[in-house]
Amino acid sequence: MGSTLSIQLRAFHAVATEGSFTKAARAIGVSQSTLSIEVKALEQRYGVQLFRRSGRAIELTPLGAELMTFTNRTFTAQAEAVELLQGTSRMPTGTLRLGADGPFHAMPLVAAFTARHDGARVRMTVGNAQRVLADLVDIRLDVALLARVPGDPQLYALPLWHDPVHVLLPRDHPLARMRTVPAPLIAGERLVMREAGSMTRETVERAFAAVDLPLAPWMEVEGREASREAIAAGLGIGFMSAAELTPDPRFVSRPIGGCRVEMDEYVVCLRERQRLAIVRAFFDIAAEASRARREAAAPG
Repeated sequence: MGSTLSIQLRAFHAVATEGSFTKAARAIGVSQSTLSIEVKALEQRYGVQLFRRSGRAIELTPLGAELMTFTNRTFTAQAEAVELLQGTSRMPTGTLRLGADGPFHAMPLVAAFTARHDGARVRMTVGNAQRVLADLVDIRLDVALLARVPGDPQLYALPLWHDPVHVLLPRDHPLARMRTVPAPLIAGERLVMREAGSMTRETVERAFAAVDLPLAPWMEVEGREASREAIAAGLGIGFMSAAELTPDPRFVSRPIGGCRVEMDEYVVCLRERQRLAIVRAFFDIAAEASRARREAAAPG
């Protein structure tokens, strides 16, 4: 790869990663005009459009998004090669790109990680499990926290803990008077369900199907907060991991009777990247937290 092309691709990759020319220029320490010139030169070189521009806003074209998957792997591999040559035992520095299907398990781990490694930073994104996993495989993330991991040999996963899933009810709902709500009664209610790709939804549907209670969502919403607000408005009842429950006078949560619904949490990375110092350091923190939680839960 010629040096000019390499510079142009690196400029493109910085803008695509940061989502703006201003942020990209700041991230790699060059002027915004320099980045604009290099990206424009790359587009003119091949007669293509890599970004759509509307005022200050930019977005990748389909070709730009496809190119980003290649540049992501190229520049990630270069960084990993440098780290290997420098020695894998050094203290982690740089930015850990962390993805999670919810913030509740992630934030204590991030706090412990940054407290121990003050030379490292964390960039965190939250989305449904399907999207987070796709970003991990495409190396847009270094580490992910997920409620379930597919049997994929390219993934390395460390089990952390498991949490029960409760039914979430408006406080004045008739079922809220029960200590435990039987699964058949839940299946007969109007159900507010998360979008396809949500691990909470998949876990609940699989558990209810195992006891011959297929669920039919009455309303489908995207995101945890939207689900909570729909339930608060009296549009139906829903589900939430016990770890995600926060005090709110509008709701009550109850265990589910006659149906075992639990979510397992894992910390995950690509197997080929588990030796990276910053990845290993986060896994060490996660393993310590998991061990401490098991010891705290042990009887006696």
